[in-house]
Amino acid sequence: MKAPPRSFSSTGKVSRTALIAGGVLAALSAITAVVMAHAGTGDAHTAAVDVGRQVLTAVEAWQSENAEGCPTITQLMEDGQLDKDLRTDDPWGNRYRIVCEGAHASVHSAGPDRRPGTPDDVSIEHDDG
Repeated sequence: MKAPPRSFSSTGKVSRTALIAGGVLAALSAITAVVMAHAGTGDAHTAAVDVGRQVLTAVEAWQSENAEGCPTITQLMEDGQLDKDLRTDDPWGNRYRIVCEGAHASVHSAGPDRRPGTPDDVSIEHDDG
């Protein structure tokens, strides 16, 4: 006696419904992966802003004690303005940059593309409002 032919019919081993369900699950997994990837980027941006604010606060405290100049991150740590355990690189592996223009200071991260001066840069400035 011959074995019945295999098929994708409702009497076969794999039904069309199972194939469709598998396809839907694969699509949902892909969507979830994309959402998680974007969420990770947001978390890195938030982390960059949080550390940048700490650095800016330390710069402003340093400036209130020093009449002129612009400190480096190393100087801020040596002077006790920044915790020596603070991560001095942004989440993408670049060192934060401190920019001083007179009494105004800002802290910058090159962002995910690691190139300063591009739209994904993270800049932290004192908010007077």
